[in-house]
Amino acid sequence: MTLETMKLIEFFLSYYLSVQVMFSILVFLLGRIVLDVFETGVYENPKTVFQRTLTFVTNTFLGVGPYLNKKFLKYSFLKRKFFMLTAIVVQFFASVMVYYVIKNLLQLILL
Repeated sequence: MTLETMKLIEFFLSYYLSVQVMFSILVFLLGRIVLDVFETGVYENPKTVFQRTLTFVTNTFLGVGPYLNKKFLKYSFLKRKFFMLTAIVVQFFASVMVYYVIKNLLQLILL
């Protein structure tokens, strides 16, 4: 593995993790506005290969925020916002830890 490949993998990993965190923050701040747009790309019960693929891609790239929001819907508005904010903070720190673990593993493989 070359140094350029390692940097490219690190870039895409950091991009992916930051998109997940940023979309979770958008769900926290804007709520239904963002979730309505998200739900247009997700089928509840996908039947065709196209629907399954589109749902999988949408959930893979943007799925953590809406998933957490759906889990917290049973609580009141203030509790839901508090739990969502707590989950975003935990998600941020977990993303940083995952990034550095994978980065160190890649450096170990390269050497």
